[in-house]
Amino acid sequence: MKKKCFILTAAAVLLVGCNEKLPIPQLGEEYTVLEVDMAELSGLCLNKDKTKLLACGDTGVVKEISFTGEATELWKSGADMEGIALNPSNGDIYLAIEGTQKIHRLPAPVYNQEVVMFDVSSASAFKNSGIEAVEFYKRNTVFVGSQKGANLWQYKLDGTLVSSISLSSFASEIAALHYDEAADCLWVADSKLAKIFVCTVEGQLLETYDFPFIENAEALCLDRDRNCLWIGSDEDATKLYKIDFDTI
Repeated sequence: MKKKCFILTAAAVLLVGCNEKLPIPQLGEEYTVLEVDMAELSGLCLNKDKTKLLACGDTGVVKEISFTGEATELWKSGADMEGIALNPSNGDIYLAIEGTQKIHRLPAPVYNQEVVMFDVSSASAFKNSGIEAVEFYKRNTVFVGSQKGANLWQYKLDGTLVSSISLSSFASEIAALHYDEAADCLWVADSKLAKIFVCTVEGQLLETYDFPFIENAEALCLDRDRNCLWIGSDEDATKLYKIDFDTI
């Protein structure tokens, strides 16, 4: 069932600073809510062929979720998984593990082992306010975001730190990340403020959306093929929201 939401845009910017690629999709008022069998959903991304969503949860489970909400378990370790990303070149899955502040890898194609890739040493003292998001970027690097300080780190896959900035000028935390390659911009979820921010990879704010009707939004995935933004709610009874694009 589709519902109406009220999304307030704080800055109507199309593509300044995004390498003048495709425009940033504008979110509309139509949304659909799916109930999914995924406790404490905390990370979302598309699978390699973009036919399903990949999701992780605080309980240490990775599942594949259809666009109608059916969930199939791929992996379970019990780790506090807070973010998930996919390497589009080989299908490897990356996981942000809170508490230990490590990035793990599930090697494709069978996803039957979990390998530690590197430590996010700058978050070592953050404990349960540490890393909350991971997202594949370019040139075999990933972005990692933290709850405390809204830190955004860029790492090579071997654990070499490339850059470090803070988004605290507009965000209270980074609860989830999605890199939109078509527009060369980042989508950032802030569950404390109930907002979604769009910014450049250098941290320049481009657009803001309010989502007061989504409780504890800790996962997001931009889906241009289906003209929507998927948002996961980290609740006991997990809800998956499909927010339709107004324009693209």
